[in-house]
Amino acid sequence: MLKNGQIVYFLVQGYIMSGKVFHIQVKGQEYTFQIEGYANCSGHHEISSRQIHYSIFLDEQEAKKYQDNPAMYLESHC
Repeated sequence: MLKNGQIVYFLVQGYIMSGKVFHIQVKGQEYTFQIEGYANCSGHHEISSRQIHYSIFLDEQEAKKYQDNPAMYLESHC
């Protein structure tokens, strides 16, 4: 499980971005969290733990592997 303050990586339009995890909420066997620096007009996105290794990466090298795969990008619009 991720921890508050842990750095994660994500892709937006092919660019590798990073941010600290915060506001972790456990929901049964899964959990949700938010990332500093990843928000839209209505505020921070709530991200499911199911997205780890699919659009949220634990290190920059893992994110680099998918940098050219738009299916792995997070949305970046309002």
